[in-house]
Order: sequence, then structure tokens, then C-alpha cells
Amino acid sequence: MDEQELRSLFSAAPPDAPSPTFTQDDVVRESRRQTARRRNRITAGVSAVALVVVGFGAYGVVSGGTPGSLTAAKDNAAPAQAGPGSAQPGDGSMRPQIGEESPNFPAQPPQQGGDGDGRTGQLAEGASGCEQVDGELAIALAGELPGHVTATQAVPGGACSTVARSAGFPVPGGEVAAAVYPKGIPELFKSQPAGTVTARVSTASGGVLVLVSVPSAGAAAPYAGQVDRFARDLAPRF
Repeated sequence: MDEQELRSLFSAAPPDAPSPTFTQDDVVRESRRQTARRRNRITAGVSAVALVVVGFGAYGVVSGGTPGSLTAAKDNAAPAQAGPGSAQPGDGSMRPQIGEESPNFPAQPPQQGGDGDGRTGQLAEGASGCEQVDGELAIALAGELPGHVTATQAVPGGACSTVARSAGFPVPGGEVAAAVYPKGIPELFKSQPAGTVTARVSTASGGVLVLVSVPSAGAAAPYAGQVDRFARDLAPRF
């Protein structure tokens, strides 16, 4: 190999590496900077989690429960919402029928008065016979009698019959009872004790209202002087 070839080889060889643009101190500073940056990210993440936990705790204190309890409360309240099949106040199943127990007229009122055997009649609107008390007549008669008389104390009364609407009340000294007979039906009821005061008045529907004041043994008929007035006041309502 001659001198010319050697010179060509040397000229084709790569040049020397350039001098570094940074020092060891630069590397150390960058490493510290990256470490601090990672530490700050970790600290920020932990702080965010802590804020979320504290926020849920404060919500539970203010609302008096946890989100789970609110969900449970909603679930428990759900049956109260009216659905297509739920019973409404106007549904027929909620309305008392004739012969059924009514909140205004319980099926078994206090055992007093009656037909002499201690029985009282069931309260029902428009009821006839001696087994049931007519609720409308009981309310009307209770409004006429002095004192604190309520429809729940009503009994069929001494003027009842199988075709008449009737209601009566035990009062001091005996019993006051009324019966409404339909138009064209004769007034037939059991005989009354001596001293009974009776009044008969035509009703607005063409029937007859009979009102009796039946005395207890050895007593005068209660409200004897007001029997006619009671009957005249009641008859136009029926």
C-alpha cells in the first residue's frame, strides 16, 4: 500500500466526536427535576381523592343519610305512588255498600234498647225491617232530640216493621223512635206500652212517618209534648 492509498483511507475515516453540550451537573439537576415533578403528581392525586371522600362525608351529614339510604327511602316510598291497579278513594271497592260496615255507621252499635232481646240493628242507608237501622233516619232523628245523641246509638225502635225504614234512641225515661212507611203501605207495628205517645205525618214522597215516645215502666213518655213537632220536622225530609 503506497502513501496515496493511506492518505485516502485516513480521509475516509469519520471525524472525531463533537464535544458534549452538557455536564454531569446538568444530568443531576434534570434528574432531580423529574423526581420532583413525579412527587407533585402523586401528591395532587392523593389530595383529589381526599377531597372526594370529605365531600361525600359532608353530604351525608347535611342530608342525614348516605346516598344508599336515599335510594332505600325512594324504594320504600315507591308503593305509595298510585299505579293503574292501585285503589283510589273513588274506587267502588272503597265505598261501603248496603249491608256492609260503614265508618259512619258501624255494623254493631252499642247494645242498648232494641226489640227487647238486647239486639240492635245494623245501620244502612235506605234499609227496611227490624234488623237494620236506617242511617239517614237515624241522623235526622238524632238531630231533633235534645242532648248528645249520635247515630251510632240508634236501634230499630218500637215503630219498625218489615217494610218501613226505622230508627230509635234510648233516652232518659224510655225510647223515642221513628219509622217511614212507603206510599200506600199501612202503618203496622207491634203494640206499644200504656202511656206511649204517637204522631203520624205525611212525608214528602207520599208515605207516612210515624214517631213514638215509649215510656219506661212507671215513667211518663219522654218528650211527650214535643213528639208532634219532631214528626213535623222529620216528615218533609222523606
